[in-house]
Amino acid sequence: MNVNFAFLRHGYGCHNAMSNLVYHDVISKSHASKFMEREGREGSTKNILSGKILPLNDPVLTNVGVEASIYNGCIINKILRQLSSMYNNKNLRMETFNVVGCSPLIRCMETSYYMTRKWKNPPNKIYVFPLLREIDESSFDKYSEKSRETIRITPSYSIKSIDEQKQYLQKLGILDAFDFSFVETFPRERIEPGDIREFMNWFAKYFMTLLNTNDTNLNVFITTHAGVLKDYSDEGFYNNSGFVINTTYVDNFSKNMYISLNNYIKKYNFFKNYSDPKYNSVEYYCPSDRCGQLCSVAKGPINNLEKIGLTCNIEDGEDTNDKQLKVRGGRRIKNVSPLNLDTVWNFD
Repeated sequence: MNVNFAFLRHGYGCHNAMSNLVYHDVISKSHASKFMEREGREGSTKNILSGKILPLNDPVLTNVGVEASIYNGCIINKILRQLSSMYNNKNLRMETFNVVGCSPLIRCMETSYYMTRKWKNPPNKIYVFPLLREIDESSFDKYSEKSRETIRITPSYSIKSIDEQKQYLQKLGILDAFDFSFVETFPRERIEPGDIREFMNWFAKYFMTLLNTNDTNLNVFITTHAGVLKDYSDEGFYNNSGFVINTTYVDNFSKNMYISLNNYIKKYNFFKNYSDPKYNSVEYYCPSDRCGQLCSVAKGPINNLEKIGLTCNIEDGEDTNDKQLKVRGGRRIKNVSPLNLDTVWNFD
């Protein structure tokens, strides 16, 4: 079977925004430090008990990150659908994604949901997968005890319980879009540092064997983290960007081709202006209950929440600055029928 994996970095999260918000004087450095304070540091317990600022554990997307993920998801989908033509390779056909999944951290759950909203065929279910969690990017050994402790106690790396994550998604009204059964079945793997190769080995062993399909082509869309992507590719990626791996599956996956999407997003009006002063003002963050108590400490008047206001039409090419990306030929590819997947897993 021909299998394409698209691995994307999550959208712009509250933890990503802290340094920009401090630089542009939206919040103070001391408040940002409290939001990013590690568990166990002096004062953390006192803050929780006194009702003061709480760390942003398992941080969510900012409002800008949500809107950018919807917009950039449309652009990424356009690029993915054109790769087959650009490379003159039918194995890169990605008109439809059979499987959409995400890391077990909330920002990736949100990203997979919002990046697929403008697609012609948004997924009915988004699978929360193990072995995709962010890693300690400062370490040469992500599996060391020190690195494991770092991702446990550092807010930007930390992971909430499944119940807490479900409550958050329920509050957004999108819980029904997610399937947690894999991470519920594999609790140890859920909290392991992410690794693309280990994930693909796991996917071959536990997911591929469940497929009930006669299709010879499978397309998989996954959102994960900057550290996990760089650990595999030695390449950095903007939020919502990533790479494609084309593989052949028999009993496991053999890699045929790696394609960085960094080579193509520059040809579009892909949104990556997170350090722009315009988007680092209080009106792009507040009023909102995203990013915990940020709006309670943000500087400046809080009126109406501003939007970045970009639009993307999934069918046209108006977002591109390079006509060479136009798909050759007008042949439509038939929609792949949904996979018949049981959501109650029974593994040895």
